[in-house]
Amino acid sequence: METATKLTGLSEAIDLGILDPAQAEFFETPGGFTGLRLHGTEYKRVALRRAMPIAQPSSYISVADHENKEICVIRSLSDLDDENLRVVTAELDRRYYCPEVVSIKSVKDKMGYVYMELRVTGHGETFDKNCAVKDVNKNIRLLDESSLIIFDVDGNRYIVPSLAALDKKSLKRLEPYLF
Repeated sequence: METATKLTGLSEAIDLGILDPAQAEFFETPGGFTGLRLHGTEYKRVALRRAMPIAQPSSYISVADHENKEICVIRSLSDLDDENLRVVTAELDRRYYCPEVVSIKSVKDKMGYVYMELRVTGHGETFDKNCAVKDVNKNIRLLDESSLIIFDVDGNRYIVPSLAALDKKSLKRLEPYLF
């Protein structure tokens, strides 16, 4: 019968695998993915996820392989050198793209979905975007007293940084969904 190895402390039982930035090289693959070279191993595709995307977007970034197995955690983006920071930030910007809502042009409630036509800004452009929201209680959330986030059925996020900055018509269209 095998005996289990006895752990001598909590740090051995819970290994967060904090990334040593001096040992890591993030890179862009020819196919447009983000890769990582770490301790002699090359990961041709990694996924980066924020542990606290709203409260601490620059801290505790999980790095996982193509099978979604966590490789390590970036404690803070400020720990990375300029090139690694550029690659990681570009990937996080793609993953967490979140345009700001300038106005709400229309809202229609049909068959359990709320269909919205939004005027948004993102990447320096202003454009109209249609989205569908299911289960508004969970997918239209106040972040604090003056801002909210909208999650659509496709997993996109839209942020209203200031409810007070919305025009009166937009706010009136949105009010029935604010809880």
